[in-house]
Amino acid sequence: MSERNVLAACIASRGAYHNIEGDIKDGDLGEQGKIIFDHIRQYYDRDTTARFVDADLLQSSISRALSNPKHREMFDDLVSSLSQADVSPENVVFDFIEVRRQSAGAKLASALAAGRSATECSLLVDEYGKWASATVLGEKDDSEIVRGASVSDLVEGKYSEQELIKIWPRALNERLDGGLLRGHHMLIFARPEMGKTLMLVNMIAGFLRQNLTVLYVGNEDPLSDIVMRAVSRLTGMTKYEVMEDPEGADYLAREMGYDNLILAGLAPGTPREIQGLINDYSPDVVMIDQLRNLNVNEEQFTQKLEKAATAARNLGKANNVLMVSVTQAGDSASGKGPLEMGDVDSSNTGIPAQVDVMVGVGASADDEASNRRILSLPKNKRSGNHSFFPVGIDPQTSTVRSLS
Repeated sequence: MSERNVLAACIASRGAYHNIEGDIKDGDLGEQGKIIFDHIRQYYDRDTTARFVDADLLQSSISRALSNPKHREMFDDLVSSLSQADVSPENVVFDFIEVRRQSAGAKLASALAAGRSATECSLLVDEYGKWASATVLGEKDDSEIVRGASVSDLVEGKYSEQELIKIWPRALNERLDGGLLRGHHMLIFARPEMGKTLMLVNMIAGFLRQNLTVLYVGNEDPLSDIVMRAVSRLTGMTKYEVMEDPEGADYLAREMGYDNLILAGLAPGTPREIQGLINDYSPDVVMIDQLRNLNVNEEQFTQKLEKAATAARNLGKANNVLMVSVTQAGDSASGKGPLEMGDVDSSNTGIPAQVDVMVGVGASADDEASNRRILSLPKNKRSGNHSFFPVGIDPQTSTVRSLS
């Protein structure tokens, strides 16, 4: 079924085809699947503007390559069935990973049945485990080996003031020893309507002021809403003031770095798609709003959240970018000021293990009434400072103000 889904998705979408065509290797597809995929490749190579494969032309192409009438009839039926299949092209990577997993499982079962050596079986177990936990294809090698590195070079380079990415508001940045580094993964978590996106928008303004390129990946709110909030934060104008003077707001926003903000709306999005956006735009900072909505080919929700957080962390390390992710806090955070690791919804172990800094956004009833939030740092590998502190917020302009 997974191979069928892969082929159907490639027929339905050139984007799906491009997402996996560079990763297809001999043995990934069965004999019939390989023939169909080869002709799909030829079709897209011939027509570089085609967004999908015309099933009739694909059938004709395959028929011309076959001499046996029974084989022609069989492939006609296969292509017709694939072209009518109800598949989601955005899931093609996960379907292909499942193809790899099934293939690795079959090889392992065959080796065990044949009584192959423990060494050979162990390698096959590792291969199966790799594809059982994979979320993206073709991940970059993020291994790093250091021996006898110069301490002076480290302090003057990686840990220099110039390398630090400052995090707004100021009170948070101070508790992070002056900022975060590329490769770090920060998580913001809170109950609904508590200000997660407001925190992101405020941080975006800070990143743009540092002349950084920011990629915001949203799968929750309409991008038009995020654009308006970003413009309001950059200009200090409310939504209504922006609507009254859009040209003036546009000018002010661009003066404040608005051109360095890339917003991508995914529904719901995959790590592979985010990697493609990183390849296209080379950002310094990537924001994922929200982790819980990402498609990581996992139905069990707790494991899904951990997989999504792991994928975000890997994207940050592999591409040397700062990752900022958002997820929900559970019911335990309702009406609560300082938040703890256990307040993360459905993944109070898996997600925290995949981030360097956790920023909880909480509030009591009095805090909410006063437009105040309590920021807490239940995890802070950057400085070890786990103190919580109040900040003021302005929902009209998505501004976060330090109060301490």
